[in-house]
Amino acid sequence: MMNALSAKATATREKILRTADELFYLHGYNATGLDAIIGAAGVTKGNFYYYFKSKELLAVEVIEWHFDKVQAEVRSALAGKRIGPLERLFTVLDVILQRHKTQYEKGNICGCFFGNFTLELSTDSHLVRKKLDSVFSRYRQLFSGLLDEAMQLGEIDKHLEPEDEAETILSLVEGALLLDKARQAPKALEQAIQFLKTHLNG
Repeated sequence: MMNALSAKATATREKILRTADELFYLHGYNATGLDAIIGAAGVTKGNFYYYFKSKELLAVEVIEWHFDKVQAEVRSALAGKRIGPLERLFTVLDVILQRHKTQYEKGNICGCFFGNFTLELSTDSHLVRKKLDSVFSRYRQLFSGLLDEAMQLGEIDKHLEPEDEAETILSLVEGALLLDKARQAPKALEQAIQFLKTHLNG
């Protein structure tokens, strides 16, 4: 990563990331050529290769960029709220659901951004697979941390295992996103999240 980018350089890099994020999400990694990204971003090839040495390295950066974007939305949803860890967990899930519904309203359910990359590249790119594994690990840690805190406060059953529950939450959400992408309707994810809320509320 380059240090001390100028404001203009930072804006150019951000434009490339945002454009790649949109095109990869809508069309997939393999179906999106670099020329399409460069053209849609309105930059030159020289600009692109100054910031990203290859399409594969761009994918790694875009995955992290997308994760940061979702986390920013979660922080915004939690801002100013004085709620316990279980409600914070539910807020994270609600943010994911709202992003899902927004896709549907725009005409395309694209599924899970990270799941899509996993299906396309986890066996083809060690760098991308490693980044995806890191993202999913951070989600598991977030969920298990909130569940552990909720258990300490008596918000959930003390016999639950936070790490196992976190793995189940991630699995249910990912599976539901895939099902909804196949049917192009936001049904499975909403049902999965409602099931998780009922289960955790005991």
